[in-house]
Amino acid sequence: MKLNDPFGRMANRHQRGYESMRDTMHSCGIKTPDAAWEIIRQSKKRAKICIGLAIAVLVLVSLLWPEGAAVTLSLVLFFIVWVATSALNGQRYIRRYIDEELNKKEEKQSDT
Repeated sequence: MKLNDPFGRMANRHQRGYESMRDTMHSCGIKTPDAAWEIIRQSKKRAKICIGLAIAVLVLVSLLWPEGAAVTLSLVLFFIVWVATSALNGQRYIRRYIDEELNKKEEKQSDT
């Protein structure tokens, strides 16, 4: 039993997320580690763009409507944390997919 996840709820959620991502990777034809690493690179790029746009919106709203800066700041911070968490979880799932699925296939092919 883990103290930070005593009932295994987060582990179950991460397992379901990984399985969903794995099925999507299979259906999209991602069958090489290089292709999977490219997905990671693209997700990092998208996350940076989203965070940059959120900061730009924060600055713009703060300049145009200073009274709403506090509300906008809290919403932008929430959005940034959400995007960063989603991107990190996605990268973790893809690395696991590379380790468990793609590297095993390469090992089997090199054994034959």
